[in-house]
This record gives sequence, C-alpha cells and structure tokens, in this order.
Amino acid sequence: MTFVNGVPVTSIARTAVDTARTANFADAVLCVDAVLRRLVLPLGHRTGPAVDTLLARHRAALLDRVGPSHHPGGRAARRVIDFASPHAENGGESLLRVVLHELGAPTPELQRIFTRNGRFVARCDAYLAESGTVVEFDGFVKLTDPTMLAGKTPEEALRDRVRRDKRLLALPEVRHVVHCYYIELVKPRLLAALLDDADVALNPRRRAEATRIAARRFDGARG
Repeated sequence: MTFVNGVPVTSIARTAVDTARTANFADAVLCVDAVLRRLVLPLGHRTGPAVDTLLARHRAALLDRVGPSHHPGGRAARRVIDFASPHAENGGESLLRVVLHELGAPTPELQRIFTRNGRFVARCDAYLAESGTVVEFDGFVKLTDPTMLAGKTPEEALRDRVRRDKRLLALPEVRHVVHCYYIELVKPRLLAALLDDADVALNPRRRAEATRIAARRFDGARG
C-alpha cells in the first residue's frame, strides 16, 4: 500500500494496469504513457541502450501484473501497454500518437533529434520518416504561459517557431512540418487534412472510423 499525505492509494504501476484494463484506449494510453515516463525518464528526455533496457524491464513488469490475455480486461490492457511510450512528454503528445494510430498513419519516431554538421537543430514531437514529416503538438499555453514564454512576447515566440521550421526544412530528411492544436485531435478530419497536405499516407478505411471514435471520446456520440 502506498500513502500520499496519509491517504492510501494504489502504486503508479497498479494504477497503470487498472486503468489499462478498464478505460478506453486513449485514456488508458495517456495514463500509461505518463507512468512509463515517470518510471523510465524521471530526469527528462534521454535515449540510448540503458533507456531501452529500463523501458523493456518496466513494460514487462506491467505486463506481468496484467496476467494472461483471457483475464478480464487483459487483452485491452496488453494492447495499451505495448503501445505506450515514455517519450510522449505530455497528454497532448500522447493523444496525438493515439489519433495518428487511429487514422492509420505510419508509426512515428518520438522526440527525434535533428542535427546539421554535428550541431543541434531541433528535437521534435513526432517524425514520420516515410514522408519526411515532422508533427508538432502546439498547445496555446506556449503562447500564453509566462513561464513558457520566458520573457518573450507571443509574437516573438511565433517568430522563433517560424525560424525553427525553416531550419528543419533545410534538412534533407525533412520535407514538411505540421503544427496541430487540440482541435485537430478532437476532430481528426482536420488533422487528416493537414497530413494529406504533407503527403502522409493514411489508411482510407480508418478515417471515418477515427472520426466516430473521437465523437464518442469527446461528445459521447454514438455511431
């Protein structure tokens, strides 16, 4: 048993597994992504063999807690845990991954670091190598939170983003940079339109289904 301020709570591993068993796929992924990030990357973004080994160990431990697939919720939980990643840095990035998956987009590389002549250019939320497309989730908080602005005006922050995009597009492996906001995740057809413009191959059969899933997720609509 774990206690927080004297209140008994489940451990984060138990919470991740319970949520993966019972919640819808998107909510469960958001939870398990956050848990894996806390377990694997408590000090922030890192990559390398040591990170891969630690991730594999924690993923296996969560799967052990789930037990066999035929246990109640076992199949759904295993699907979530296999999909989850510590490299989504916030809930918006986790949801972006889910919606890309639901649209049938290629599996993205998360937190891809781009360099030129050995010098750092940018670290990006998601990279779709087949089309050379960088996808960034941009919450409006980046333009409104004084902490994130770090003394800049919103106009200066936007100008910096444009300059960063130009540096990325100068790289041979980047042909498109797509910026999306929460509304594109709520309405996947809007994200699909942005990805179409960036030559990202989506599964045509899954577009309509992604829209129906989002309607149930955010509006409680049926069908």
